[in-house]
Amino acid sequence: MSVEEKVAQISAQLLFMNEYYQKRDYSKGHVRNVGHFLPDGGLPNDPKIVAERINEDTRKSIEASRWGIPVLQNGEALHGAQWGNATCFPQSIGMAATFDDDLYYKVGQVVAKELRAVGVRQVYAPVVNVTRDQRWGRGQESYGEDVLMNSLMGVAYTKALEEGGVVATPKHYVDNYGEGGHDSFASQMSWRALREVYLEPFRACVQEGGARGIMASYNSVDGIPSSFNSRLLKDILKNEWGFKGIVISDYGGVEGVHNAHHMAESELDALALCLENGLDVQMANTDEGLIQLVKDGKVSEKTLDESVRRVLRLKFELGLFDEPFVDPVKAEGIVRSPEHRELAYEAACKAMTLLKNDGILPLKAGSVKRIGVFGPAANVLNVGDYSGGRGGWKGDGVTPYEGLKDALKGSAEVVLNTSGQNVASLARSCDVLVFFPTITEEEGSDRSSFKMPSAHEKAIREKTGAVIIADQQQYNIEIDQEKMVRDLIATGKPVIVVLHNGAVIDITDWVDGASAVLEAWYSGEQGGRAIADVLTGKVNPGGRLPMSWVKSVGQNPYYYSIKPSGRGYGYVENDGKPLYPFGYGLSYTTFDYSGFSMPESLSDGQPLKIKVTVTNTGEYPGDEVVQVYIHDELASVARPLKELVAFKRVSLKPGESKEVEIEVPYRRFAMWDADMKFRVEEGWFEVWLGRDAENKISGGRVSVKGGNI
Repeated sequence: MSVEEKVAQISAQLLFMNEYYQKRDYSKGHVRNVGHFLPDGGLPNDPKIVAERINEDTRKSIEASRWGIPVLQNGEALHGAQWGNATCFPQSIGMAATFDDDLYYKVGQVVAKELRAVGVRQVYAPVVNVTRDQRWGRGQESYGEDVLMNSLMGVAYTKALEEGGVVATPKHYVDNYGEGGHDSFASQMSWRALREVYLEPFRACVQEGGARGIMASYNSVDGIPSSFNSRLLKDILKNEWGFKGIVISDYGGVEGVHNAHHMAESELDALALCLENGLDVQMANTDEGLIQLVKDGKVSEKTLDESVRRVLRLKFELGLFDEPFVDPVKAEGIVRSPEHRELAYEAACKAMTLLKNDGILPLKAGSVKRIGVFGPAANVLNVGDYSGGRGGWKGDGVTPYEGLKDALKGSAEVVLNTSGQNVASLARSCDVLVFFPTITEEEGSDRSSFKMPSAHEKAIREKTGAVIIADQQQYNIEIDQEKMVRDLIATGKPVIVVLHNGAVIDITDWVDGASAVLEAWYSGEQGGRAIADVLTGKVNPGGRLPMSWVKSVGQNPYYYSIKPSGRGYGYVENDGKPLYPFGYGLSYTTFDYSGFSMPESLSDGQPLKIKVTVTNTGEYPGDEVVQVYIHDELASVARPLKELVAFKRVSLKPGESKEVEIEVPYRRFAMWDADMKFRVEEGWFEVWLGRDAENKISGGRVSVKGGNI
């Protein structure tokens, strides 16, 4: 291959279906296409059309190559194959709330099928950035604050994609937000914190999930931008973890080395730095000067050859040389099939997390005749960011109001409060009031307040061009949400608040007056149906919080697995504890634990096997999440007060008992010691079951023999 041909294989292009489509350079080996969520205007929703257009692009790319090398078609798939009307699953934080990585693996299998059906073979997902500051606007894209949760959910999704013939690209490698919860701020984390927390989910995705792509983050880590941080990209990722795939930049990440970090005299110099230090492919539009960089020796042919080998190996492994095209007709029968939509419904149901209930839920048949529905999120399909084209997801899902109206058809009247309507008058005529608020969060929208945005805030925000609601749609909030919920409570009628968000909302001013609070997250295309079925009792909520729900924004950053303090943990204003702890969630039924057992000691490499009997002691069928926590009683370095090491979601009928067996791998007792060696230190560990991170049920101690991992 000539230098020009090699360079083409590590070059990329962002393809829009408008004027940029005419500028397509078919020699470039990577393209972000019509199967991606960003195209402006004219975005086709039909899978047959999408498949046909991607086939056309692939055919022309093969023809443009002397060697007949096909293009690698890229896209997004954060919570579904994100183009047009592909099946839209709950946002990542909602999937984490299911505490069910087996379910998430099934979701990933469906997403992979829908991607392959139209020809998309690499996606920029999952997001496995551990989120410990809820001010970060992209927390909804992650799996919350816990290392194990991010690792297990990341592995489940990665493995499903990779087994389905789609390259998973975990992002953003590595610590993607900084002080103040700001997106892409410089990381101030020590290498110990990076090793213990932020690198681990990426390692798991690579070594256990089989990820063949990695996206470098925009920010600097220890003073060096991730896009050319050789310690991250070469020493750890490629050499230590044995990563054989390709490392890509985030969009504009290479240029940022020059124009943001000021560590290269030009964008071309920045590209040379990145390629020489472990990056393989520049996204999104590779600089045409790369050929000259190689000819001038600024990028060595050895470096170029290594990256090209990685790219070509990937294309051979994907079978692109043998089967570069897809069947557009078959795509129509695969994408958003009835089975796929039902899985989206199951996922939405399992994500529902009940935070408060004074007994009003589930709504009793016959006792409620008229329900008033209020709030800006009541009659919109708000599925979160990275969801379909710029106009939002294009399918036929139902809104919360529509779902509730359908569920109660024939038994109760459901009335929607419209703009300008007298709220108090409508409220007085109803038996129950349901309020659907929303917040502002997405990529580029970090928060300094956890209060719900209001019309007043909207006026302020418009001066800076910020959006009001996520999902790539700009809905106008015409009310003061905080005032409305308080006014509804003041009527004396039962008020149920259904939250739509991916991060903490400050609910302390009104939660005591609410009869119930249901966290619905961004629950995907079937969210409206799932919310209605939870409120009416067809479904018993069993989700759990994958993040600690703080009382105040001032508590951030916050996470349950803190290390010991030399003074205390509270503030002048409060005790420092969250309003709701990590792992918290209520049910319509009750559960009892009995018969806890585990061995007294473990040998080198042996997993800990725990048994416990869980009984549904209530009147409704429901799901319980058994959570296992540990604490290292004596260590060579400071260790967290508690760490989640295993969990299992169990479904039980009223009166039913099940013996639950949970295995804790030996690795989960390991730590980075004083010499930064990852191993298990011999000694005693406290082990307990918890309903959440704050409430212990039963447990004991186990002696663990030390060993290397």
